[in-house]
Amino acid sequence: MFSKRLTVRWPALGLAIVAAAVVVAGAAADGGTVAGGLANPRGIAVGPSDRLLVVESATGAIDELRGGGSRTIATVPGAVDVATNGLGSTYAVIGGPSPDGPPPPPGSNPASLVRIAPNGKVDVVADIGAYQVTHPDPDDLDQPPNPSESNPNGLALLPGGNVLVADAAANDLLRVDVQGRITTVAHFKPEFVPWGLPFGPPIGSIVPAEAVPTAVAVGPDGAYYVSELTGFPFAKGASRIWRVDPRSVDAVCDPVAPSGGCSSVATGFSSVIDITFGPGPRAGGTMYVLELAKEGLAGALVLGTEFPPTGALWVVKNGVRTLVSDKLAAPGGVAVDSGGAIFVTTLTFGPPGGSVLRLNG
Repeated sequence: MFSKRLTVRWPALGLAIVAAAVVVAGAAADGGTVAGGLANPRGIAVGPSDRLLVVESATGAIDELRGGGSRTIATVPGAVDVATNGLGSTYAVIGGPSPDGPPPPPGSNPASLVRIAPNGKVDVVADIGAYQVTHPDPDDLDQPPNPSESNPNGLALLPGGNVLVADAAANDLLRVDVQGRITTVAHFKPEFVPWGLPFGPPIGSIVPAEAVPTAVAVGPDGAYYVSELTGFPFAKGASRIWRVDPRSVDAVCDPVAPSGGCSSVATGFSSVIDITFGPGPRAGGTMYVLELAKEGLAGALVLGTEFPPTGALWVVKNGVRTLVSDKLAAPGGVAVDSGGAIFVTTLTFGPPGGSVLRLNG
């Protein structure tokens, strides 16, 4: 019914790709728009010298924003997230095809991890989709079943050249080594959520919903932190953040009985699309949690009552969460620079005209 394939279930992404000129504003030191005119920006990362890298998911353009200007360092059709190691390599993940959505963009390598060299050359590091064919989701809830579906949606870099990938369709966290070999770090089992839609089971009935891991970040303790969107029926407040021990292999992140080094560290969020940890003034364990839809995605994807949805950004420190903004239009990614400045992408789906905002934390 509702696929875990995030990018094609959003209605506007079935439209023709629209080329958009990047408009870079001033320094925006006190908040405001850093760049506008973006074609559905999604992932965002901070590179050396606090340069920003942004993925325009509608075109595959990966833009560098620095010093009041912008340039496209590469075009990677289907790209949804980006990260850089500061050593000359940039990595991106490409979302996977969906049986109920449009075909992948021409020239893309669906469901894969790619490396972008300084000269813009793009090489496939790992075929995530092929791996998932032989490592299917044991808890697939799709109708009809599609346990080997793959949709890489987030990544994080590790020392030594390894890369973590959160697969939103396969409901797992993968580690890819420098030779492209893939290991399953953790699998995320379904949540049990209250039914809140005006059709189907009685309101309040408890039903299963797939976890849909959307992003991964390495915490200051070296552990891996993974966010959940939580799938259909997209219940408000059903998303959680998991902590996964970096030594884990085939851990089971189960809300009822987690094992193998997996533990739930934060609950009560709605439709989380990205997480990060911030250096600078908020260092020392401050986590930034970005909600794509603060009321849950049912209004945008099922009921048609809120499109695009309104999202929110939270900071979480020592178990205390503080709201930064709850007026973000379909946000897709969050990054924090060395001075603690917060950057968020907006209109990650829907009409063109997305932006990068600087928020005051």
